[in-house]
Amino acid sequence: MAEPLFLRSPLLAAYGIDALFSTRHGGVGNHPFNGLDPDYGQGAEAHADDLLLRRLTGEAGMMALPHQARQVHGVAMLHCQGDGMRHSEEADILLASEPGVALAVRTADCVPILLGDPVAGTVAAVHAGWRGTEQRAVAGAVAELCRMGAKAERMVAAIGPAIGACCFEVDAITASRLAACCDGGAQLIRHSPTPHPDLFAINRQQLLEAGLASDHIELLAHCTFCDPQQRFHSYRRDKEQSGRQLSMVGLMGR
Repeated sequence: MAEPLFLRSPLLAAYGIDALFSTRHGGVGNHPFNGLDPDYGQGAEAHADDLLLRRLTGEAGMMALPHQARQVHGVAMLHCQGDGMRHSEEADILLASEPGVALAVRTADCVPILLGDPVAGTVAAVHAGWRGTEQRAVAGAVAELCRMGAKAERMVAAIGPAIGACCFEVDAITASRLAACCDGGAQLIRHSPTPHPDLFAINRQQLLEAGLASDHIELLAHCTFCDPQQRFHSYRRDKEQSGRQLSMVGLMGR
């Protein structure tokens, strides 16, 4: 049986929002590492990426290729419209309010978060590694969506595969910074005996503090590092041999 190309968010689908998280399967041709180009490259790598993107969007039933930006582990935002493209701008939060626009972020241990308000017709894709999590990237995305006409209480969010607390070991300084980025953050860091932050739980708490309802947040909390089926790329596990997953969001039928 062929491995799936992606996992879909059932919660966002129920609200008319396409949200999918690709797996490491489905590489095209001789493209290195059997996945998306880790360097956001040009030339042959970009062509191979486009082939994989077309396959992903086709199998998912999505009409549009996604917008992507240069990710730098920050909180800069990029508003997108029109046909999907590779933007030269640096941004870790992509937003759209135009029908037929898809957004995507790339990860290989960092946390991908897909958001939308189906009433306002707004969506966002967020790339949150530990630095983006510490800077409350997802809370910034919620606030910006609200400025675009969305309401936090209507929003739905899916948090996709990332490195879990089981495998994410950090130093004491990083742990203290993450503990301070949400209410009760210290309780979301395991000590065994070194600090192991739960980035899934921390980002979920930031969404709750931003006004989302608890039943409007879905966790696809598969650990990219130790997933028993090895369905995901992990930079911590594979270093430079790691490709990237794609997490993509758009409004259904638009």
